Amino acid sequence: MRLRTFLKPLSFLPAILMMYVIFTFSGQEGTVSSATSYRICSKIVRTVNDVADLKLEEYQIENYIERIHGASRKIAHVTEYFLLAVSVAFPLYVYGMHGILLVLVCGLFCVAFACSDEYHQSLVAGRAASVRDVYIDSAGILLGILLVRIIGWTGRMTLFRPSREEAARQEIERLERRVAKMERQKRARGQAPTERSAREQAPAGRSAREQTRYDPYDSYEPDEPSSDELSEDMPFAGLFRKK
Repeated sequence: MRLRTFLKPLSFLPAILMMYVIFTFSGQEGTVSSATSYRICSKIVRTVNDVADLKLEEYQIENYIERIHGASRKIAHVTEYFLLAVSVAFPLYVYGMHGILLVLVCGLFCVAFACSDEYHQSLVAGRAASVRDVYIDSAGILLGILLVRIIGWTGRMTLFRPSREEAARQEIERLERRVAKMERQKRARGQAPTERSAREQAPAGRSAREQTRYDPYDSYEPDEPSSDELSEDMPFAGLFRKK
């Protein structure tokens, strides 16, 4: 348990690493950033040309590089923030944040970081802030959060699904918490609890053990007299008297 408590905070390290990588790329000057992405696109086009044996001329290769250069930069934005959303959402999921709360907290954090990153770019030579890039980053953030939710739900339904005994225990605890909450609400409104304990239901004068084992039928008295109470003048009294 102690090892798990120590390791859980370390689950945020990938998110910190991704923020550092994004911040580093945003800190590159415009010419350096453009040249880096151009070299990557050139390598992709030339590799496809060699593997597929397209036999493209040099001017055709340059043309394809120019055509995919702009799209590759936008895809890089989506990929960066997709990985950031995944690295942020998983630790939050580990700490028990699920459903719409996970979407809101992780989404707002990542979008806020995207806005701050665009502002950071506006301070770098040859770079500028762009609202459209924030929208593109938000698409990657949404995809990352959805992936974490799908993986988390699948895991809870398969590998980490509780046994029947554990599920029954969790359901009992949930019902007990719900009843306790209802009782607190009624006390706050000045109403009496819906159920009294066995000690309160038992009549006065009994011991504590007898009160907890009190049965309301113990005090039941029949309306008709028993056979021992039949008088001699009642008809057929002798037939009902105990021997």
